[in-house]
Amino acid sequence: MFVLICPRRGRRRGTGAYPLLNRGHGVCMDGRPPTRGATFGRQRERASIDELLARVDGPRIMLVEGEPGIGRTRLLEEAARRAADGGFAVVVADPDPGLGRPADLELLLSALDEPRPPPRQAGEQDRPAERLRTALEQRARSTPLLVVLDDLEWADPAALLALQTLPIRLASSPVHWILARRTGRGGAELERLFLRLQAEGAVLLPLRPLPNEAVSDLVTATLGASPDPDLRELADGAGGNPLLLLELMNGLLDEGGVAVSQGRARLVTSRLPERAHLVVKGRLDDLDPAARRLLELVAMLGPAFHPLVAADLLGITPSELLPSLEAMLATGLLAAHEEALVFRHEVVRKSVITDIPGPVRQALHVQIGRTLLEHGGRVKAAAAHLMAGAVPGVPEVLPSLDRASAEMLDTHPAVAAELMRRALDLTELADPQWFARTMTAMRTLVAAGDLVGAAELAEAALDHCASGPSTAELLTALSFVLVPKGEVVRASDMAKAVLGMPDLPDEVRDRAELALLQADTGLPEGAGVLDRAKAFVKAGDAPGQGLVTGALIVLALNGWDKGELEDALGLARTSVRRVSNDGAQDCRLHPGLVLAALLVDVRLMDEARRTMVLGTGGADGIGRGGWAVGPAIVRSRIALAEGRPEEAIREARAALEAADAAGARLLSASARSALSVAALRSGDLETAIEHARGAEDAGGPAPPPFDLTRSELVRAQVTEACDGPRAAMAGLGRLLDDLAEHSRALICDPTAAAWLVRTAVAAGEAGPAEKVVAAADRLAGLNPGLPSLAAAAGHARGLLHGEPDLLRNAAADHADRWACASAYEDLGTLLGGRDGARRQTIQWFDEALSCYAAAGAERDAARIRGRLRRMGERRRHWNHRDRPATGWASLTGTEQRISGLVAQGLTNQKIADQLFISAHTVAFHLRQVFRKLDVRSRVELARRVLERSDDLPRARSKEPDDGTEAGSPLARRPPRPE
Repeated sequence: MFVLICPRRGRRRGTGAYPLLNRGHGVCMDGRPPTRGATFGRQRERASIDELLARVDGPRIMLVEGEPGIGRTRLLEEAARRAADGGFAVVVADPDPGLGRPADLELLLSALDEPRPPPRQAGEQDRPAERLRTALEQRARSTPLLVVLDDLEWADPAALLALQTLPIRLASSPVHWILARRTGRGGAELERLFLRLQAEGAVLLPLRPLPNEAVSDLVTATLGASPDPDLRELADGAGGNPLLLLELMNGLLDEGGVAVSQGRARLVTSRLPERAHLVVKGRLDDLDPAARRLLELVAMLGPAFHPLVAADLLGITPSELLPSLEAMLATGLLAAHEEALVFRHEVVRKSVITDIPGPVRQALHVQIGRTLLEHGGRVKAAAAHLMAGAVPGVPEVLPSLDRASAEMLDTHPAVAAELMRRALDLTELADPQWFARTMTAMRTLVAAGDLVGAAELAEAALDHCASGPSTAELLTALSFVLVPKGEVVRASDMAKAVLGMPDLPDEVRDRAELALLQADTGLPEGAGVLDRAKAFVKAGDAPGQGLVTGALIVLALNGWDKGELEDALGLARTSVRRVSNDGAQDCRLHPGLVLAALLVDVRLMDEARRTMVLGTGGADGIGRGGWAVGPAIVRSRIALAEGRPEEAIREARAALEAADAAGARLLSASARSALSVAALRSGDLETAIEHARGAEDAGGPAPPPFDLTRSELVRAQVTEACDGPRAAMAGLGRLLDDLAEHSRALICDPTAAAWLVRTAVAAGEAGPAEKVVAAADRLAGLNPGLPSLAAAAGHARGLLHGEPDLLRNAAADHADRWACASAYEDLGTLLGGRDGARRQTIQWFDEALSCYAAAGAERDAARIRGRLRRMGERRRHWNHRDRPATGWASLTGTEQRISGLVAQGLTNQKIADQLFISAHTVAFHLRQVFRKLDVRSRVELARRVLERSDDLPRARSKEPDDGTEAGSPLARRPPRPE
């Protein structure tokens, strides 16, 4: 099509309808749908055109290139229209490849109404390039001229040769040029033309994909509604190509693939529309059969691929792929990145895959998965392909699934478990590999943290086991799994059932004995577990190293419970040294996890951290199998002991979520205890209450003796904080009665003995207090090498008998900051009742305040500030910072905490109790909050809080602002005697 457009003031000669040239489907030159008037994402290109048309000297040449469907033709139409509106005469040459006729100079001359020359005489040469130059010069003398030549890949060689010099020779005339081509097409001659003109100063304008914002706007305009995330993700797969994007969206509308409601468009199909397939097929027409086959193969590899993998799949060398890869790169389907070739349009890749028959796709998935495994480093991608290709009736894929699962077990256990489940589902019961795959699937499920799935798989498999040894192995594995699930009685029964079977292999018997040891350790009476453990240790390596390692831990836990801590630590350390090569891979409690927890109890923190370095997962980590969340619980206790309660809360929350997800009810109880005590320490009483009593409300099992925290003591401490010392003592009867034989309650926290004494005295029960002091003294005497026990015993005795020197020494000897602060507070409280001791009382309260602050114990620090204020001493506790006048950021920390408690439904009085302030002070703060947030009710405030829940600090204690007694929030009484 050749058109001459005269300026607006004149007329237009030629063919076609002014001002747009319509040629098939397309998108407007600025990315606009043809039926809409909005502009999407081509502002930069339009500005470049305006700059070209305004240029009065120098080269007036613009070179435009872009992939099919990018909007090149529409951009040229826009340029022609803008030029005509600006007084230009416009010559548009647009060869139509459908006519099979390339653009030549004679056709361009005819567009200028130049007559054909008379017949040439013999020996004369026709010079169309010279005639074209003369015609353009004459036309430009009366009006500026714009020459637009599109699809130059179809131009004949003579025209390309003439264009190398013609724009340069006409540089002195007001002739402007826009020359356009399809990216990667046209051959060497066209490439030389573009390079030559760029060297002469021509501007290259590559049409890039639409930016994200323009894509979103275009989709919204096409659908008449905002896209949902799935629809937006699909639109992104068009790679910013306007034609492909429009055909995709319009195709979805045509085929009912989009549901539009209340201004929201929702994707309701996973199929690509036929209109999108047709656009893609048009893009592939230029590829030869070899390139098409390669494209199908690499599309299966994923959005990015390496040519080496493709060559391996085809059994050829990478050099043999070059012609086909170059053809695909030339079409713009692929782009070369530094480490891989990538598909530029995900929609194109999906369309190519859809055209591959289903059985062929499955076979290719398997072949690709195997090849990726051979290459290594892309095991996850290999697993995805193997899963996609694993279908019933194709047993050849099963060994590849086995291998992929084994390689991913340490790094991606969840994926490994999914692979093994699929492999097991596809394995016939008569297959010799069925039992081995069942056991492997159990181990991978445990490693993936799915104890419930592992137990269900084992119980279902028991119905199909034909032999005694197979049943024994399954029951033993199930016994190990049931312990962290909290089903220790069932675990013990299953292990005993195995040991009652005749003719067991030694290895199976040893593992069953180990399972029984672990299960019986969690039972109140232990059922002879101690005697069996001693016998195994005495036998040395004869029973198997894994069994001896487990027996050592049983003896260590028993010694710990009896108060023989130094000996227990020695046994646990020996067990840790042996575990690295004991060969046991079952879901058992790792000795390193036990040792780390014991070390934290006695505040040997450096060694505890070194023990934790053993790992947190994998075959050799201390958190393997069903005990994977154990390290997070220990880390929580370490953080709390070192004065980082917020970190302790985060670790405990993560452990609780993971334990609940895994079905590890035993560890859920431990995580709840850790979370409760950390929340109580930081002043978050609501969280402390929720999790201290949560296990009981959920019907969870009572923690066994090797519980990594001590739930019973924690519940009593929360009860004391809520309901007072008498209520706490009512729940401590069993713990206090057992102190003579079971010392673990006094070991888990260096202040446990002092807290028990303080609570018993406050409740008026001197007998239990004496019993606690005696037990603490006995512990210290049995373990002279553990100074934390001596400090705890001195603290308890000094508190009971009112001996300042003992309290002073305990405060100096405690390795725990919070324990040190507690001793200083008890010392200040003791001296506060004596005449002439005011200065010393203030001194010890100041020491307590400093230590509480260093330990992050805001609730306790607030209590000390209240005591000092009643003595006429005020201690600053706030930090000034600039805040805006309104909005959430304008609220102080106290105002934010009060807002959070209002959102929880607490009354002003309950908020006052929790934060150690008066109800009048709460009301004052709420008035400030209402003013700053411009809210009118507590309901509206609660809604605003929920919107900002991520920014909301946990409610913590503050010091009394109204001079009232500082005390436990719900009991409204001092937690310590004055």
